[in-house]
Amino acid sequence: MAEINQEALASFMSITGAESASALQFLELTNWKLDEAVNLYMESGGQGFGGGGSGSDFPPPATAMGGGYSDDEVRAPDPSKRQRLVGASFEGMPLRRIHDQYRDFAAESIAAINAASEMPSISSAFGPSVGDDSSSRARDLSALFQPPIAIMYQGTYADARMHAKNENKWLLVNIQDEIVFASHMLNRDTWADDVVQNLVASGFVFWQNYWASEHGKKFCTLYQIDRETLPMIVIIDPRSGEIVQKWTGFLEPQDMTEKLSDFCCTYPMDEAGSSAPEPAARSTNIEDASEDAQLAAAIAASLQNGDDSDMEESKEEHEEEDDDEVEEEEEVLETLEPEPADGTPDVTRVQIRAPDGSRLTRRFLKSDPMSKLWIFVKEQIPEARGRAFELRTAFPPAAVEFSDTASFSDKKLENASLMVKWI
Repeated sequence: MAEINQEALASFMSITGAESASALQFLELTNWKLDEAVNLYMESGGQGFGGGGSGSDFPPPATAMGGGYSDDEVRAPDPSKRQRLVGASFEGMPLRRIHDQYRDFAAESIAAINAASEMPSISSAFGPSVGDDSSSRARDLSALFQPPIAIMYQGTYADARMHAKNENKWLLVNIQDEIVFASHMLNRDTWADDVVQNLVASGFVFWQNYWASEHGKKFCTLYQIDRETLPMIVIIDPRSGEIVQKWTGFLEPQDMTEKLSDFCCTYPMDEAGSSAPEPAARSTNIEDASEDAQLAAAIAASLQNGDDSDMEESKEEHEEEDDDEVEEEEEVLETLEPEPADGTPDVTRVQIRAPDGSRLTRRFLKSDPMSKLWIFVKEQIPEARGRAFELRTAFPPAAVEFSDTASFSDKKLENASLMVKWI
C-alpha cells in the first residue's frame, strides 16, 4: 500500500472538512495529488466510496483491481485526467479573471497616467510618454530659436525708422526666412550673445521680421531684396532711409561684434546730423599764382626746410627720451592674475579693438577695478607701454575715464566693446 502522506491528508481534511477515511480514499485515487483530490471531492458532492447503507459510485481500489491480489500487492491507480467546463463562480479560478469583464479600461488608463505624473521616479525609470516627450521637445526648440525680443523694436518699419531718428541711432534690420536654417541660427547663436546684445542695444534700433510677413514683404519690395539672399542684415541711415551697410547669410557672434564695432567707430552718429566726410580742401597751383605769390611761396619753403631740420633734431631727441621712459616703464609693468574661468559667477567679457585692427578679448570679474583694462592693453600691445592712449566705447563714441577704484559694474562696462585710440 502506498505510503500515507500525513501532510496532504491533513490539508485535504482542512479544506473539505471530510473524514480521514474519505480523505484517504480520494487521495489514493488521485495518487496523492492534493488539487486533483479536492476537485474530485467537490465534483462528487462530498460523497465517499461507500460507507453506511448507501451504495458507492466508486468501488474500493482492491475490488476494482480484482480479489486475487492481496492488499500489499495492489498498485496505485493511474492519475485521473479530466477536461471540465468551469463556471465563473468556481473558487479555484484566479480572482482577476473573474472580474475582467467588469473592468473600465479607459478609467484605468487615465488613472495610470495621473499616477505616473505624481510619481516622477517611476516615470523617469520607464521614460516619458510619447506625448510628453513631443511637447517638451517642442517647447525646448521654441525657446532655443526664439527671436531676441529683449532688443527688438516692436512696430512697423516706419515706426522703427522714426524711433531711430529720434534716438540718434542707426537702424539695424534683420530680414529672415523661416525655411532657411541660417535664420534660426542667427537667433540661437548670434542675437542671443551677450556682447552682441549689449552692442546692439547701445548703438542701434533693432528691427527684425520674416519675409513671409506683411511687414517683411513690404520691406523687401521697398529695397528690392530677393528671397534667395536671406537672411539679410542691413544698417540703414534713419534720416535718409539709405542702406549704408549690408551682410547676407549667417554671421558668428564674434564676426557680428567686429562688424558692428567697426561700423560704429568709422561712422559715428554725431549730433550735427551728418556722418558724411568733410570735402577735401582745395589746393592752389603755384604756377597759376602771381609773381609776388610765387616769391612768398619760395621764401616759405626755404624757411620750412630750416624748420624741418630743427624739427627732425628735436624729434630724435624726443624719441630717445621716449625710449628711456619705455625702458623704465617696462621694468615696473604690472601683470594681471589668471583669467577667470568661463562660467564663473559674476564674470563679464570685454572686447577691445587694437589700432592695427586686431581684436583682444578677455574675461574679468564684474567687481574688478576697471584699471585692469589699461594693464591688459599694455600687456597685449607693447607700443601702448610707452605711448599715451585712451579707451573709447563704440557707441556712443566716448572716452572711458580711468579709475583705480571704480569697478566694471560701476562704469557699466559689462560685455563692453571698446577700441584703443592713440592720443
